[in-house]
Amino acid sequence: NILVNRVGFNPNDVIFDPNILTIATGLEEHNDYAIEYLESIRSIKANLRGARISGGVSNLSFSFRGKEDVREAMHSVFLFYAIKAGMDMGIVNAGNLPLYDDIRRDLLELCESVIFN
Repeated sequence: NILVNRVGFNPNDVIFDPNILTIATGLEEHNDYAIEYLESIRSIKANLRGARISGGVSNLSFSFRGKEDVREAMHSVFLFYAIKAGMDMGIVNAGNLPLYDDIRRDLLELCESVIFN
């Protein structure tokens, strides 16, 4: 309200960057972080018309360091759902990002299982 109505910002120039937190860390309280991020996108979009959403996608998969094929698949799967939820831009290593449809079915199902707890 302050930025748009008092200062005069175009609502399309307001970018929120809710923190994408690491999932599958072994701590139960971390298991819903991906779901909570997706819910935060929907809430921002519903309540702050015109606002944009960004996020650092690699944070999601820090618990899989050294397993680059898994991390890259997780990023692609997460982006697939985050974009559907309203994410406008993500910080990713685009050169290593597989297409959602090209991910092996078994790996895709594992990624979705972890992301959606």
